[in-house]
Amino acid sequence: MNEIDSGIGGVLVYNRVMGLDFLPTNRDEMKLIEWDELDILLITGDAYVDHPSFGTPLIGRILEANGFRVGLIPQPDWKSNKDFKVMGAPRLFVAVSAGNLDSMIANYSSEKHLRREDAYSEGGAVGFRPDRACLVYTNRVRECFPGVPVILGGIEASLRRLVHYDYWDNRLRKSILFDSKADLIVYGMAERSIVEVANRLSEGKSLEGIRGTAYLSKESKEDHSLVLPAWEALQGDKKVFAEMTLAVHRELSKKHPRRVVQACGGRWVVCEPPMPLLPEDLESIPKLPFTRKTHPRYIKQVPANGFVQDSIVSHRGCYGGCTFCTLTVHQGKYIVSRSEESIIEEARLLTNRPGFKGNILDVGGPSANMYGSVCTKEEGCQRLSCLVPDRCSHLEDGQNRLIPLYQTLRKIKYIKRVFINSGIRHDLALTSPKYCEELISHHVGGQLSLAPEHSQKTILKRMMKPTLEVYERFLKVFSDVNKLVNKEQYIVPYVIAAFPGSSLEDAYQLAKNVRSRHGNIEQVQTFIPIPMTIASAMYYAQWDPLDRTDLHIPTGEERLLQRALLQPKLRSNWGFVKKALQQLGKAQEYEQFIGLKKMFKTEKTGHNNKRRGTKHSRRSAS
Repeated sequence: MNEIDSGIGGVLVYNRVMGLDFLPTNRDEMKLIEWDELDILLITGDAYVDHPSFGTPLIGRILEANGFRVGLIPQPDWKSNKDFKVMGAPRLFVAVSAGNLDSMIANYSSEKHLRREDAYSEGGAVGFRPDRACLVYTNRVRECFPGVPVILGGIEASLRRLVHYDYWDNRLRKSILFDSKADLIVYGMAERSIVEVANRLSEGKSLEGIRGTAYLSKESKEDHSLVLPAWEALQGDKKVFAEMTLAVHRELSKKHPRRVVQACGGRWVVCEPPMPLLPEDLESIPKLPFTRKTHPRYIKQVPANGFVQDSIVSHRGCYGGCTFCTLTVHQGKYIVSRSEESIIEEARLLTNRPGFKGNILDVGGPSANMYGSVCTKEEGCQRLSCLVPDRCSHLEDGQNRLIPLYQTLRKIKYIKRVFINSGIRHDLALTSPKYCEELISHHVGGQLSLAPEHSQKTILKRMMKPTLEVYERFLKVFSDVNKLVNKEQYIVPYVIAAFPGSSLEDAYQLAKNVRSRHGNIEQVQTFIPIPMTIASAMYYAQWDPLDRTDLHIPTGEERLLQRALLQPKLRSNWGFVKKALQQLGKAQEYEQFIGLKKMFKTEKTGHNNKRRGTKHSRRSAS
């Protein structure tokens, strides 16, 4: 048997020694490793890719490393019980996740139309993940294994742990604990929490009080807690809900947040403080026996694996504070970084992977250049963003640490190129000219994805994004460095249409501003109110809790008109473009706007190619 030196805990790994590279997915595979019973059964809405970027296999490998017998059922047929029973009832619990994406976002577009592709399914096919997968899977598990504890995890459950606005139902919903009847939610990045859950159930102990979990209680647990407005109080005033959402984000912005509790129908939802993650925890993950392959049950590849297969996660967390993003409530604001030595070691391991072509597709996290960042204020603070409206004086970034790290990675034998595809914060990058030069000279594969998101000051303020002037400063730096190193490279921007508070005129100005710099805009996302984000509360309340002002909310056809203005050359948008320009009193610009006549001078800072799949995958997940 092989010993695993794991920061999360660690013990013995049986599967490879006894002839199985993957976690077992059926009885035949269990027999191969001489198991009669599982300790823990994992169920996920994703196809099975044995890679640390896929949440459920990651949790499975960590539990396995802690001595538990773990099986995994990927994308079971939820229309019957057959798939759920394939390995029998586990001894301890069933862990349920919708997968790396919220199932409603995976299945539906921003306009609630069925999507044509699922990057986390074999061949990108759709239809293998049910709507509201956490609820559907949990109900099936309850039918199959009465009395076996059910633990929810993953982003779908995490973002629904409290009362939340649901865009697809257009109403507030209670914590998912009520609808699912699950015993517990393990929220956020759950590596340490899930091991504690498994250990407690193995020892016959209570699950209450585990950090990083949420559960229902008959006791209020109000002492030393952030007490939120009750479910009943949220029914009459939408502004109360918006204020509640902001209060949760401010609490989670602290270094040492309190427990969060909320009354609902005579019971209390109790969210224990997040479970802290240590650098050694992240460093232990690549040492686990991942194959980094799709399970052999699949004939076609799973597209999402191609995006991340030869990528390295250098850190977790994000202090950008974007109001439309889930990172603060899922990964946390404070950065947890791996050592340079650990990253270099993983890069060397990647060169030994069969099929490695010499390119590391990414070294990063939610924002690659936040690696090594530290808050020097002992207790932290309640600032949602450490960068907007200005850089916090207590922030020390690690961009200068990245320069020698990138240089070392480039020199490793068999590595041809090291790309940074997870995106950067351009406002942060501007504080280190040496980092900008290193990045642009050596680690951009012709295109660099950036997120100006909008051009109008009022919208950027609500998004908690830097101003257009900051973006323009980075464009100049990008252009100057490319001239210095004699490279022709481009910025690929992506923007958001129909954000709360934005008007048709705002979309028109955004289109003019971005197209004048980059030509056609390929990367446009129509705003989706994701549960538990501040922007979703703005959308629901038609009110901004940050500046306490009423908001215009683009809905219905206006959402289509705003997006069409940003992508006017698509023939399918021409009718919407004409209607939008008529409403703005600019009908005479129609032919120019759709490209029949030249209207804008395009600079060499952008072009209309699609951005790389790695960034696309990460953005969709967020």
